[in-house]
Amino acid sequence: MDKDNNSNMFSEELQSKTINFLRFPLIVGVVFIHTDFSNVVMQGVKQIDFANYPIFSSIFTLFSKIILEICVPLFYFISGFLFFYKTPVFNTHTYLGKLKKRARSLLIPYVFWNLVVLLLLYLAQTFLGGSLISGKSKLITDYSMLDWLWAFWDTSMISSHLDKSLPINSPFWFIRDLMVVVLFSPLIYIVLKKLKGIAVILLGILWITNQWMYLPGFSFASLFFFAAGAYFSIHNKNFVEVLKPRLSMAILFYPIMALTDLYLWGPQWNAYLHGGGIIIGLVLAIGLSAHFIAKGTWSDSTSLGNSSFFIFAYHRLPLVFVIKFLFKIIHPNSEIELLLLYIVCPAITILLGLLIYNVLKKYLPRFTSLISGGR
Repeated sequence: MDKDNNSNMFSEELQSKTINFLRFPLIVGVVFIHTDFSNVVMQGVKQIDFANYPIFSSIFTLFSKIILEICVPLFYFISGFLFFYKTPVFNTHTYLGKLKKRARSLLIPYVFWNLVVLLLLYLAQTFLGGSLISGKSKLITDYSMLDWLWAFWDTSMISSHLDKSLPINSPFWFIRDLMVVVLFSPLIYIVLKKLKGIAVILLGILWITNQWMYLPGFSFASLFFFAAGAYFSIHNKNFVEVLKPRLSMAILFYPIMALTDLYLWGPQWNAYLHGGGIIIGLVLAIGLSAHFIAKGTWSDSTSLGNSSFFIFAYHRLPLVFVIKFLFKIIHPNSEIELLLLYIVCPAITILLGLLIYNVLKKYLPRFTSLISGGR
């Protein structure tokens, strides 16, 4: 019995360490996803035509569009798992208590960081005569009261030419969609409780076949991966114990799927392969992390993990600024220069974020905790 208890304790600890370890690498992945040079415009001229740089284009697509695409789904998976973690009874009292906690960890930072971006863009347009982000978007100085409200949810309602329904701080679509899923958590709980794994499979099929169907605040990706993580908590399963034994399979199949996805990149029907690759990649990321943590080769860092939300929240505008600044200084016109910038731009942004976070945490700990969702 003692041996079983020790084994369970180790499995529980390994699962917790795996979650903590993954937080920072996943945020690094998100920053790389947003390190996109395709829309860099200097003095009205588009800087990069990917067709002229096939090596850089292939590497960018492989990493930012394929491999690192697992980052957001994995965050949803972890969020779903933690939302129902050690929650034997899910009633009205439990639901309201969790909503109260998520108001602090999600809603307050969501409002704050979108407001920060709004104010920075407003100041730039007022005093510098331009925007920090180029494009044909309506100037914030011309916003109506309704526009200001839409900026917190869906900027395509302000500037109709935008093809994505994003808040003004664009990465926060993830938080927006997560908050919507959380609101529907009682329904998710009931369905998962009754249908168990069948519900996860059905939601997975809905996601793979409707990956590009999207409404502001709702996506099948958020619903499926949140529910997949929630399934393990609701049914008292350790997801590391379940997924780690499948590591060999993931190592074998994932490189094949990722490279095939790259080769076939473009057609809409390739979304089925892409979606399958994300699922296998998620298994690979969890299994690989748990494997090396169990061996003692990798370890979770509390300080890096705690900084991850801040870096996620702050990174969009600084990244755009760093990219534009370095493009203006270097004027890249070779594969090597573009590849170096692809590494340097997110690295500078992340290191700057770590610096700012640690300074704020040292001198304004309560404020830093508030804008980082209590992290």
